[in-house]
Amino acid sequence: MLNLEHIDKTFYRGTVNETPIFTDFNLTVEKDQFISVIGSNGSGKSTLLNIICGSLPIDNGCLLLNDQDITKMKDFKRSEFIARVYQDPAKGSCASFSILENMALADNKGKPFLFKKAVNKDRIDFYRTQLEKLHLGLENRIHDNVGNLSGGQRQALAMITATLTPNKILILDEHTAALDPKTSEIIMELTNEIVTEKKLTTIMVTHNLKFAISYGNRILMMHQGECIIDKCGDEKNNLALSEILDKFNEISIETGN
Repeated sequence: MLNLEHIDKTFYRGTVNETPIFTDFNLTVEKDQFISVIGSNGSGKSTLLNIICGSLPIDNGCLLLNDQDITKMKDFKRSEFIARVYQDPAKGSCASFSILENMALADNKGKPFLFKKAVNKDRIDFYRTQLEKLHLGLENRIHDNVGNLSGGQRQALAMITATLTPNKILILDEHTAALDPKTSEIIMELTNEIVTEKKLTTIMVTHNLKFAISYGNRILMMHQGECIIDKCGDEKNNLALSEILDKFNEISIETGN
């Protein structure tokens, strides 16, 4: 489905701060895979997501989506088929708009903005049904401003709005990192329900090793721009937390940390 082929990316090229991240990096993401991406800081996790979303250009190589070359496609064009949920709950919604208005905006993604009402009243019942799945009572607060919601409620809403319209790929950028442990668990359960129900091809970067092992059907561990662990299916299901921790310890000794 998604192929990253021979990707090169270096920051601050030609300066004393030159930092190579990817050198001839290759990755294939199959349809319906739910991939957890882990790794230490600077391993290339966030850079990978930014390259896929188009917010960061590459130096060499190409990206293919269903055999279509999207290498030079701008990020706003890719957003028509790539949804992204960020670490900061505030980035996934507009605080001064109501829940209803946020959902209406998401519902119109990729459609022309003509001279018509922003909110289609015929869709309100559908929006309430989507909110009911959260079990947070937001369906009864649909006219409340999003700025009045807690971080967990906003992140749950971001998950709903990001997947309201059909997408080919869902990007989760440490989307539970800013939440307390209990809320993180709730958001991950919601994430898994949405990904499973809508059969979304998903790439999730996380620092939570328990989530990385418990959710998804493939796991990647990155280090210095390379995948040093890549397991899927039964191999992923049989992966022990101790094996990952041992790898992290090995890397720490290697790098002198």
